[in-house]
Amino acid sequence: MEGKVDRLKDYSISFKGLKDGTHKFEYQIGASFFEMFENALVKNGELTAVITLNKSQKLLIVDFSINGNISTVCDNCLGPIQVNIDSSERIYFNFGHEYAEQSEEIIVLPYEEHQINVAQWIYEFISINIPLRNVHPDDENGNSTCNAQMIDKLNEYLIKEEKTTEKKEDKTDPRWDALKKLIN
Repeated sequence: MEGKVDRLKDYSISFKGLKDGTHKFEYQIGASFFEMFENALVKNGELTAVITLNKSQKLLIVDFSINGNISTVCDNCLGPIQVNIDSSERIYFNFGHEYAEQSEEIIVLPYEEHQINVAQWIYEFISINIPLRNVHPDDENGNSTCNAQMIDKLNEYLIKEEKTTEKKEDKTDPRWDALKKLIN
């Protein structure tokens, strides 16, 4: 656990000593970053997170720009796939007597705070930008690039409903029919 805490310190930005104005910080995000988070949705990737901190006496404006690819599995064939992540987010930090999250974009830091750790926000911004469905793209002819052998194997286990040409009759329990008569 201590190793994870030490690595999280690498993502702390000390703003007390910074002059007012704009400051940039860049982080390379890979497998070691995702290992710091339990039950991470992502295990590996090659991303760059550029953090732009605009400091003033009363406010910190932090812009997150995260670009790159993550490694995941295809939802169709379960083969490896690279998914592009392109995220731009902004968080405002005000100062107050105690820590508070007024909204997703506005956070109040205590006056005595001197640094912010951006690791959790980087992780969250990557996670919320993962598409709901990840599949291999079609080739230029419109054919699937999924692993054909795996798709064939999965289709073997697919349960197909038998189509019946007979019309189903709506049969109801005669007791319900008697109750329906009472309502009418």
